[in-house]
Amino acid sequence: MRKIIRLFTLGAMVTAIGVAWAAQTPTAPRNRVIGVVTAADKDSSTLTVKSDAGDTYKVSVVPSAKLLRVAPGQTMADAQPIQFADISVGDRVLAQGALNDVQKSVEALRIVDMSQADLAKKHQQEQAEWQRRGVAGMATAKDVEKNTLTLRLPSMMGDGDLVNVAISNKTVFKRYIQDSVKYADAKPSTLAEIVTGDQVRVLGSKDDAGTVQAEQVVSGSFVTLAATVVSVDAAGGIVQAKNMQNGKPLRIKVTPDSNLRRMPQMPAGGPGGGAGGWSGGGGGQRPAGTGQGGPPAESKAGPGVSGGPGGPGGPGGAQGGGQRRGGDFSRFVEFMPKIAPADLRTGETIVVASSRGGKVDEVTAVTLLANADLLVSMAQARAARQGPGNGPSMGMNLDVMSMVPAQ
Repeated sequence: MRKIIRLFTLGAMVTAIGVAWAAQTPTAPRNRVIGVVTAADKDSSTLTVKSDAGDTYKVSVVPSAKLLRVAPGQTMADAQPIQFADISVGDRVLAQGALNDVQKSVEALRIVDMSQADLAKKHQQEQAEWQRRGVAGMATAKDVEKNTLTLRLPSMMGDGDLVNVAISNKTVFKRYIQDSVKYADAKPSTLAEIVTGDQVRVLGSKDDAGTVQAEQVVSGSFVTLAATVVSVDAAGGIVQAKNMQNGKPLRIKVTPDSNLRRMPQMPAGGPGGGAGGWSGGGGGQRPAGTGQGGPPAESKAGPGVSGGPGGPGGPGGAQGGGQRRGGDFSRFVEFMPKIAPADLRTGETIVVASSRGGKVDEVTAVTLLANADLLVSMAQARAARQGPGNGPSMGMNLDVMSMVPAQ
C-alpha cells in the first residue's frame, strides 16, 4: 500500500466492526477476538483467525451460534443472517464467546463477518476519495490552539504553494511509526505530534477561502538520501551503500513493502522539463494527464493520493483551480519500471526515502530509485541556490515520494 495507503484497511475495519457491535449492545463484550480468517473447516465448523494483535486463534462455532454479516460502514441494524459456509478465508470477523487465551481458542456464540469482497469494494471507494479530495505536502507551520496546519505542496522546481488546513474535533489523525513502511502499522495521533518538515496527507474539502477542512490527517517523519551502491545481498534484502552527503557507509533494508523503481533516462531539464515535458525514455511512460490525481492503485505504503501540484487538491487540480507548477514527483515514480534488489548495480547512484529511525547509518526503504544521477544533480543544484540549512535530506523537496502508497 495488496495496497492503501488500505486507507481504512484492517485497523479501520476493526473499528467498524466494534462500532457496529457497540451499537447493538449497551456494553461491549469482553470475550471476543477480532481478526482475519486464515482457514475455515466447514466439516467441524471451525475457523482459524489471526487476531489484530498477531495471535492465531481456533474459533469453534457452536450449532446455536448466531452468524451475521455486516458491510463496512453499516451498523448491526443492517446485519444479515448467514451460514457458516458463507464465511471465507480473507474475511474479517468478530468472534464472541468463551475465550481461552492460554490455548488461543474461542467457543463462539456469535460471529460478525465482513466479507473480503465488501472490504475490497470499500477500500477502492476510499482510495478514490483520497485521490479526489486529498492533499499531500510538507508541514511548515501549525497552531495547536487555533487548530490549523500549513502545508507546502510538492514541486519539482522551486517552492510549492502553501495550503492552509483547518482541524476540527472530528478530524482523525494517524502517524507512521519509526522504521515502518506499512500504513497498517500507523498509530492514532494528534496535531501536536506533527512537526515542521513532516510529510502530511490530508483528506478533506476546500472552502471558498481555499482552506482544507480536514477529515483525516496522516503524517510521518521521513528523510530522503542519495547514495552509491557498494554491494547487494538480494536474498537478505540488504543494500550496502555509501552516503553521498557525508561519505559514510549506509545500510539499506529492503522489505516486501519497499517500492523499488528504476528511473528512465530523463530529457534535458528533468521530469516535466523542456518543451515536451516528461518523455518517459528508457521504458517509462508519460502519466496520462498530470492533473488527474494520485498514483495508481498498485502502489503500497499509505493513503493513495497524489494531491500535489496538478493533482486533486493542488493548483490546477479538481480543487485547486490555479496554474500547474511542475508535477508531483510521486506521480512520476509510479510510472517508472519496477525492479528487484538483484537489479541494482554496483556503483550506480540511488535515492532512498525512509522513515526516520533510530540509526543514522541504517534505513528501511520506503521508496528506492535507481539510475538517479540526474535527480541528484537537480537536488544539488537547488541546494546550492538555497544555501545550507536543508537538514539531512537531499535539499530538494522530494521527501513526499516517501509517502507514495505501497500497501
